[in-house]
Amino acid sequence: MEGLEEICFEIISHSGQSKGLLMEAVTDSRAEHPDYSAIETMLKDARDELKVAQKAHLKVLSDFAQSGQGDAVNPLYIHAEDQMMSAEIFLDLLSELITTNKELQEIKQQL
Repeated sequence: MEGLEEICFEIISHSGQSKGLLMEAVTDSRAEHPDYSAIETMLKDARDELKVAQKAHLKVLSDFAQSGQGDAVNPLYIHAEDQMMSAEIFLDLLSELITTNKELQEIKQQL
């Protein structure tokens, strides 16, 4: 499969960018006066980065299925897939944590 390493690095790069944005968003959500508009933008950007990684991942799977190389497994691809999946989990969990932080901030303001 030609260009597999390049695609793997694309998956790793965009997944890492997504995770970085998510960590920044959750950190910002814990601030005393968080800017939820900026946080929502970071969440959107993280989703967009993850979509790019997922699109590249789909290309690898499609190329793999068409090539007929049923037994070939590249360790770099496994790493790339792992990074993408962890970014997907980050997105789900940290989106919920940000919502919880927002609700907690609202409760604090009422007190």
